Amino acid sequence: MRDHRRGRHWARRVVPVLLALGLVAAACGGDDDDAAPPTTAGGEETTVTELEPRQGGSIVVGIEADTATPWTPAESTCAVSCTVVMRAVYDPLLALGEDGKMHPMLAESATPNDDFTVWTITVREGVQFHDGTPLDGAAVVENLQRYRNSFLTGKGLLDVQDVAVSSDDPMTVVVTLKRPWVTFDYYLGGYVASPTWLAATDADPTLETKPVGTGPFVYEDYRVGQYFRATRNPGYWREGLPYLDAIEYRIIPDALTRARALAGGDIDMFHTTNGETIADLRESGDTPFVEQTRYAETSYLLLNVTQPPLDDASVRCALGAAIDNASIRESIGAGVGELANGPFSPDQLGYLEDSGYPAFDPEAARAAIEAYEAANGPVVVDYTTTNDATNLLIAQAVQQMWADIGVDTTIAQLEQGQFIVAALNGNFQVFSWRSHGGPDPDQQRVWWNSETALPVGQLALNFGRITDPVIDENLDILREDPDPEARQAAAEAVNRQFGEQCYDLWGSWTVWAIPHGEQVQGIETYELPDGSLAQPGSGSFWPAGIWLSS
Repeated sequence: MRDHRRGRHWARRVVPVLLALGLVAAACGGDDDDAAPPTTAGGEETTVTELEPRQGGSIVVGIEADTATPWTPAESTCAVSCTVVMRAVYDPLLALGEDGKMHPMLAESATPNDDFTVWTITVREGVQFHDGTPLDGAAVVENLQRYRNSFLTGKGLLDVQDVAVSSDDPMTVVVTLKRPWVTFDYYLGGYVASPTWLAATDADPTLETKPVGTGPFVYEDYRVGQYFRATRNPGYWREGLPYLDAIEYRIIPDALTRARALAGGDIDMFHTTNGETIADLRESGDTPFVEQTRYAETSYLLLNVTQPPLDDASVRCALGAAIDNASIRESIGAGVGELANGPFSPDQLGYLEDSGYPAFDPEAARAAIEAYEAANGPVVVDYTTTNDATNLLIAQAVQQMWADIGVDTTIAQLEQGQFIVAALNGNFQVFSWRSHGGPDPDQQRVWWNSETALPVGQLALNFGRITDPVIDENLDILREDPDPEARQAAAEAVNRQFGEQCYDLWGSWTVWAIPHGEQVQGIETYELPDGSLAQPGSGSFWPAGIWLSS
């Protein structure tokens, strides 16, 4: 296990949802990439006898949410828990490594031409789906086309002009783009499903809850809101993997309840961004855990900027200036985390020490609200969060801070799967949210570009319905220009525009912890086919690499 305490970009609270839809799943964050000695409970360095992975056994993993519309990759409203489950039954074409680059999985390679307008994907030979269907170029094309046609993921692939099997080789796929796309390989981290099964789901949608992939585990059972179970794939294409005989993902929405379940022996590991839980783990030394901070997501308040009064920048910035994030971090987040001033965490391209985002200033916030109300009437805001006790406490704290500047706020809680559906439809004013992890800002384009900002009532991945020419211009540079300096300048310009316009209200850069039983091994050491180590992802891991020491 690796020491994640060296990269201290920790989130101050658990305000929550990472949307990782289909091909955008590669944008997940992960752990610090500096090698470190093994750790034990609380992250303290220790000397450990090297153990060899062993076969056998099963584990139960506590996850924070179920997934709406499971389990076809292109149609699932997929947050972090969805990614955790899908890695059991599916493999991606490429996977993010610790070096921040994409590495081969089902694809042996993905290479661009000189101007980045054509990408050639070479598909790995000798791989079969769980139903016996062979993996080939046609299977990959079928999946990519479904991603393109999906109402969820299609907007992320608008620059794809054509996807076809090469006329020279049935194991080669050629993707032709409408313009240069220098980081298209990051969008090849989506999961690949059996084309035979996908065709069957078209005829019988009830089959969608029984996924068929190439992954290390085979679907066994799924109960909505309760659990997902899978058993070892004896024909897995990676020899010797997986180590476990079975894995169960148990859905436990409340973070503190997940912690109690591990302490009581009901589960073997879980994931959390809860500050109180993480502080207890660090201080007590009773439970082994890993922390994941690299390319961290940002926890923040997502605003629908088309909804009055949030269509006015002065109101948005006043709401931001009224929130005492440092106080919330100490009183609710147990002092865990680094306060955010923008969407890019300190090791992401585009990070700025000063983004121009307003500092805590309740007097200036009150004056701005009074000026707005004098011309437009009272400011009333609807704030929605998930079914988590800590998130409710945070919402209530913000509610009081906004009341102090004259803003009335109503609070509602919503199950996380439906939370994402509401965001897609634009049926909200303020949502607690968690997103924007990943090594490259182009991965965020789908959330911020005006081409994905559809009217309320239409499904849009630009949840806040932001339409800003400065952001659009610089997102185009990030997509098309391979020059590192130009891309750095463009990412910083996006960050400054968010700071000036207050399109979202930033909270903290997220830290994930994965506490686990003493016997659970391999959470952070999954080796990809080319020998490099995988970047686990925020709140995630590769189940094929998990094994039990006893």
